[in-house]
Amino acid sequence: MEQFVASLDELLTKLAQAQDSETIRLATSTLNTQFYATSECVPALIEIMVRSPHHHVRQLAAVELRKRIVKWWPEIQEQNKGVLRSQLLQISLNEQHELVRHSTARAISSVARIDMPENKWPDLLSFLNESCGSANASHREVGIYCLYTLFEVISDCFMDHMTSLFDLFKKSIVDAESKTVRVTTVLVLGKVADFIDTEDKENIEMFRAMVPAMVNVLEHCLNEGDEENASEIFEVFDVLLMLDAPLLSNHLFDLIRFFLTVGSNRELDDSLRVLALNFLMWAAVYKQNKIRSLKLVGPILESLMPICSEEDPDDVDEDSPSRVSCKVLNALSTNMPPQQVFPIIMPMILSYMQNPDPGFRKAAMMAFAVIIEGCADYMSPQFNELLPLVCTGLQDPEITVRRAACMALGCLAEELPSEIADQHQTLLPLVFNLMNDTNPEVTKHACNALDAILDGLGSDVIQYLPMLMEKLLLLLDNAAQTETKATVVAAIGSAAHAASEAFHPYFGEVLPRICRLMSAKEGNDALILRGVATDAAAAIAEAVGPEMFRPFTQNLMSLAIEQLQLDSPRLRECSYAFFSILARVYGEEFALYLPTIMPHIISSCEAEEKEDNITHGEIDLTTGEGDMEDEDELEAFNYNSAIADEKEFAADALGELFENTKTHFLPYVETSMKELTKLSFHMFEGVRKAVVGSLFSFARTFYVISSPSDWTAGLPLSYTVHENVQHMITSVVPTVLLLWKDEQDKMVVLQICQELVQAVKLMGPCVIADCLEDITRNLLEIFEKRSLCQQNFDDEDFVDEDEEAQSESLLIGAAADLVAALCEVVGEGFSSYFDVFLPLIAKYYKKTKSSTERSMAIGCLGECITGVKRAVTPHTERLLQMFIKGCGDDDQTVRSNAAFALGVLTVNTQIDLSAQYAAMLTVLHPLFQNQTLRNTTDNATGAVARLIVAHPEAVPLDHVLPVFLGALPLKADYAENVPVFECLFHLFRANNAFIFAHLAQILPLFASVLADEDQLTDATRAQLIELVRALNSQSPELNIASSDLRQYL
Repeated sequence: MEQFVASLDELLTKLAQAQDSETIRLATSTLNTQFYATSECVPALIEIMVRSPHHHVRQLAAVELRKRIVKWWPEIQEQNKGVLRSQLLQISLNEQHELVRHSTARAISSVARIDMPENKWPDLLSFLNESCGSANASHREVGIYCLYTLFEVISDCFMDHMTSLFDLFKKSIVDAESKTVRVTTVLVLGKVADFIDTEDKENIEMFRAMVPAMVNVLEHCLNEGDEENASEIFEVFDVLLMLDAPLLSNHLFDLIRFFLTVGSNRELDDSLRVLALNFLMWAAVYKQNKIRSLKLVGPILESLMPICSEEDPDDVDEDSPSRVSCKVLNALSTNMPPQQVFPIIMPMILSYMQNPDPGFRKAAMMAFAVIIEGCADYMSPQFNELLPLVCTGLQDPEITVRRAACMALGCLAEELPSEIADQHQTLLPLVFNLMNDTNPEVTKHACNALDAILDGLGSDVIQYLPMLMEKLLLLLDNAAQTETKATVVAAIGSAAHAASEAFHPYFGEVLPRICRLMSAKEGNDALILRGVATDAAAAIAEAVGPEMFRPFTQNLMSLAIEQLQLDSPRLRECSYAFFSILARVYGEEFALYLPTIMPHIISSCEAEEKEDNITHGEIDLTTGEGDMEDEDELEAFNYNSAIADEKEFAADALGELFENTKTHFLPYVETSMKELTKLSFHMFEGVRKAVVGSLFSFARTFYVISSPSDWTAGLPLSYTVHENVQHMITSVVPTVLLLWKDEQDKMVVLQICQELVQAVKLMGPCVIADCLEDITRNLLEIFEKRSLCQQNFDDEDFVDEDEEAQSESLLIGAAADLVAALCEVVGEGFSSYFDVFLPLIAKYYKKTKSSTERSMAIGCLGECITGVKRAVTPHTERLLQMFIKGCGDDDQTVRSNAAFALGVLTVNTQIDLSAQYAAMLTVLHPLFQNQTLRNTTDNATGAVARLIVAHPEAVPLDHVLPVFLGALPLKADYAENVPVFECLFHLFRANNAFIFAHLAQILPLFASVLADEDQLTDATRAQLIELVRALNSQSPELNIASSDLRQYL
């Protein structure tokens, strides 16, 4: 044994002092094969921890011991274990180096994990009591650190002794002699918190009593500039925020005030201020209701704004107080109702914009930029008043302000694309000017803003293309910064996407440059550009179409396939997106590439995401068997986000490829379904969203290739579904419902609702025939705020029904759309469910709700009525009053939806509403004049048409028809042509005098709608042509045969 110990000691000493990888490799191999293959390594390592004079060797021995315990401790004879346990405890007390003591404590905890559940180490608890209560400070440090490591592994052994433990903590957290004891006590409390149940009132109260002392320890570390310990304590407080048990509730007001003070204190090191501000960011996420009930939103915003005005470091990836304060603002805006944030912060932003200090103006623009994501819908009605603020920032003399204004413009373009597109004549000249800026950072952000604007611009881009492309190509050829070139390439892709076929003249200049960028193989900067160029190439292919792109297709496909081998998850993402878009461009032609690309995509779906685990603070130079139990605890948090992103794109590509290559993809369906089903449990929400999208894409594609006949509404099914389609539905829908049941991310649930809407509208009730009950139960949970994804981990019940975060409004909107779609496909049989959902949806129509929510409620109920038809009758009076009120709403979309809903209610209810026509026509009449949203007048016209068809005798036609005909042809919502022409046909059949007196006005209308293929359904078109022919034969004097209508005779 002595020889074994001496040889092991010699090898560990050599390993601890090794400088080259070959020595380390050889020593490691020898350790694993000759020493760690037997239980004798355990007493030998303990002996080395006792006698080695070199602390780094003792440290390495302790680390290696911890890793060997799990395998070899059960093999050691019981009589020897007692000696070894005592040795370990004695080593921990005698050791002078803190790091070695810590590693020894971890070894002790590894033994305790095995022995304590079987009650084989009774001396350990008395050792902890004695050492924690010792007069010797270093012994107290050992005791409390052992307690810390033990709580990680055998918490159950302590939970029956919590009262005495808290008594110990009360003393140790105010240890007068040792800061180490005080700090470690806070860390132990962080571990203890993990095991306190939400209903465990006694332990919650004892813990809460410790919080002020925990803050005192943190404050002492901050005052001493002790960054290392302060960082660990900050981490404890972050974790406490996220736990279900309400441990911080009583102190949250004081805690937020304290962390705001720390975050604002410019005397402190920036890294400490950043940690304090991070706490506030997590508080906005996890304690949103409590913050609202304590009325802290205003004070937080007021404290953050001055921090935003501080200078940022040059490194864009480096966190700083100003950058993190912006993150806190973003967290507040996305987790709080916009009513709580926007009205408070906007006066500050306007005031800061007037400040002569450019830092304040930069803060104003940055604050405006980061709140847009959570307040976009709320801001939308005020858009025209807000835009000049950004325009002022874009023209500021200071670079930092212009740069921040570009970011604000980019955020606006992302969240409010149509509003920004409407202002292109104001904005694009300003952005073009900034692209000439002497500062490359401003140029880069200007190109980013341009990219975002172009994305939503559509054909309006055409007038700018010559100047735009000249500027972009000049920048691409001459910009010094890789990031600037990357934003330029992205902007070229967006310009192509917006311009569509109008991009043809620039294709010859752009594509050779794209090919060059996609050919780079080395250098991080070049590979960044290669990825962006791949994205741009895809956008250009979609814009110019298959024939113009064809000469480059083979080469660019080869390059996109080549980059799958370049060991870059980002480039693989770009390739998968490229394949998806080219499959859209070429359709079934793209199938020839499937045998080459599918193995790569499946391989990405299967890729391992593990990172190597290294226990914090320990040297680990060997590759022997690790402590598997320790590693399992970390597994959930251990994944490579770049590979997760790659999986998201791979999963998404599967759906796109099947949808576009159709039957050619069938050999890959089984493998793809297997991978998608496995990925439905992935921890990254982006992957789960992609899986949901592709699963439904598979179901829809099977349906399309089955050559289906039209579906009919109602359950049980009254139409035939191909067995392959039915098989796919029974694979996809249960998988998605299982995912939905446990889903915690709102955006994934929103995606599920949207995909179900698409699927049922295409395929009918076959999609939900076997699971209607489950889907409606899930929807009910969403409307009642009981869905798992709506639980915000906040122990505070403070909820104002009238004020909700924007993400919550989006979720409710998606759920409402699905209810409407279910009404459509189930029909009158859905009436019992509709009775439940109607009041839950209707409560979103009231003045205190946002315009988006009011619009959603009215629009959804209108769509529901078209599905359930006469089953709406019991609710007629309530809905009639709501829709009449909605026609006079301040918001144009609400008015438009209300007009539509009023019409469909009238024709579907079994109650005669003709007595209400005067009131209805009175509220509809203003909608025929000066409406900025073209749909509004179209929907009002459709509503009047339905009123006439339902009860023509109740309508004063001589007064109504001039206004009605004056609104034709419809401008935007062509679906309303169905009731409009049904009404006109009805009036012709009734020989209405007004109609026949105005044929000179009506016949050109007929010619206009017949000439536009988008205006009419096939059935309406056929009826109209039949009417034109009848008029021609009955009234030759109308000269239809010599008019534009002659081609239809």
